[in-house]
Amino acid sequence: MSDDNNVDRHIKLYLEQHPEYPVIVPITFDQLDRRRDPLISAVRQNHYIRDLFGFQSPLREEHFFFGRSEIVSGVIDLAKSGQHSCLFGLRKSGKTSTIYAIERRCKPAELTVVTLDCQDLKIHSRRYGELLYHIVNTVRDKAKLKQLPKPNSFDGAEISEWFSEKMSQTIGSLRSSLLLIFDEIENISPETAASDHWRSGKDPVYFWQVLRSFSQSLKNRSLAFCIVGTSPYLLEKQNIQGIDNPAYLLAQKRFIPNLTFDETREMVNRLGFFMGLDFDAAAINALHSSYGGHPFFTRQVCSKVHQLTTGQRPKAVPMKRVRDAQREFSGQLDRYMFDIIANLRDYYPSEFRVLKDLVTEKSDEATEYATEAPDLIDHLIGYGLIIVRDQVAEIAFDAVKKAVLQVEPDENLIDLEGKWAELSLRRNRLESTIRTNLLFWAKSIDGFKFEDVLSKSLTKKKYDGLQDTNPKFLFSSESSPLYLVDLISIIGHQECLTHLSSSKPKIRESLHIVNKFRADAHAKNICDEDFDNACDCFDYLEDIFLF
Repeated sequence: MSDDNNVDRHIKLYLEQHPEYPVIVPITFDQLDRRRDPLISAVRQNHYIRDLFGFQSPLREEHFFFGRSEIVSGVIDLAKSGQHSCLFGLRKSGKTSTIYAIERRCKPAELTVVTLDCQDLKIHSRRYGELLYHIVNTVRDKAKLKQLPKPNSFDGAEISEWFSEKMSQTIGSLRSSLLLIFDEIENISPETAASDHWRSGKDPVYFWQVLRSFSQSLKNRSLAFCIVGTSPYLLEKQNIQGIDNPAYLLAQKRFIPNLTFDETREMVNRLGFFMGLDFDAAAINALHSSYGGHPFFTRQVCSKVHQLTTGQRPKAVPMKRVRDAQREFSGQLDRYMFDIIANLRDYYPSEFRVLKDLVTEKSDEATEYATEAPDLIDHLIGYGLIIVRDQVAEIAFDAVKKAVLQVEPDENLIDLEGKWAELSLRRNRLESTIRTNLLFWAKSIDGFKFEDVLSKSLTKKKYDGLQDTNPKFLFSSESSPLYLVDLISIIGHQECLTHLSSSKPKIRESLHIVNKFRADAHAKNICDEDFDNACDCFDYLEDIFLF
């Protein structure tokens, strides 16, 4: 509350620079005097306009972080007892947001957290000894302790002894245990590192030998590591350059999970409430099933819902608006997924190959991978790219399949997709035209006769369940409760479209054939003979109904 009439402009500018800051509703004394409901008016003007879903960057504030609480608590509890942990996930999976949550929730008196961004040049460009020295001074900087001069040597026994001595002193000064988080670990891991000495040299061996040995030697305080990245390869590789890998099985593998349905509902409902958007259960279920609980994708679609919603709020969000938002977001989703899958292909080709085999329905090859290298399947499940039902692996959602084929096209599958696209287009166009024909017919006859034809053509359950028998509603292309199979039954009645009586047996037979080619059948293969037969049926029906 302020006597500055420009306070709303100042607040808006501040919130644009600090998008995760809690909502502020400014109000002036002048507004209190002049308006009938000044508080409600101020909330509507300043509260609902903020897009709380649309964050692109990792989330730093607690009130916008949903799910993953068990993982955050697990990392902290393990660290307090000196045990190591790890978190893995693809891009946009929430790894960095989870690190921020760990940092927020740690009490300094119990656990000091220091995060090292391994993709930073100041980390991966250093040799192992230089990095050990840098880590000690980074921890001391966090604790506001004096920086230490460089040791005489950064190699061998000298740097190991120096690190043990200085880190022991530093942890003692902390008066708490220490958790070192290594983010983007691939940048200092064998075969994937950004610098040669980590990628193809022995630096990973010597580095983890020193760290693991030191962490095991501590008595009063503890030093724990949390390894964060895309692939758990560092923990799975038994040997590096012919030497036992000291990081092998250092911690139990754990992947950043997608949100459960309840977590998705909590996120959508809570943020939606603050924005005046009321998502019903059906809308939330559609969001969760479409994106498998992926928080970033779900939030971006909800952001589109916000952009598409006009007028006064609060306002209910119908299913149609969610579908419209999904269409608006589809281009962005394709780009995000392309980047994610391209990264998987470039840096983790074995995992990509399994994914490609599943997309192209090469089940034998995928099964062989699962038998000989089960870790690869575990990785893809952990990434949320595939799910397993009844011991059968499936692609988690359609955008994954589309991205795989964009990254590495498959000619056979592209041909199959082309066939389905043609059949689907022709079927939808034909059905729309049939509905128009039936609407004209219904308007040309007596209402009682239409009701009689309708009741005799549909099943009793279908007929009794109709909320409205107005022909305009029943034959609408958007809101009709009647499917193509119902339209076929109506056409078959002797009083319907009587000018086609002699052709009805062939019409109904052809319609039943084209009805097989629905959108929900697109995962199936289609041979050339079936495709040609379907095209012949479409040709026949289009000659009759298209005008």
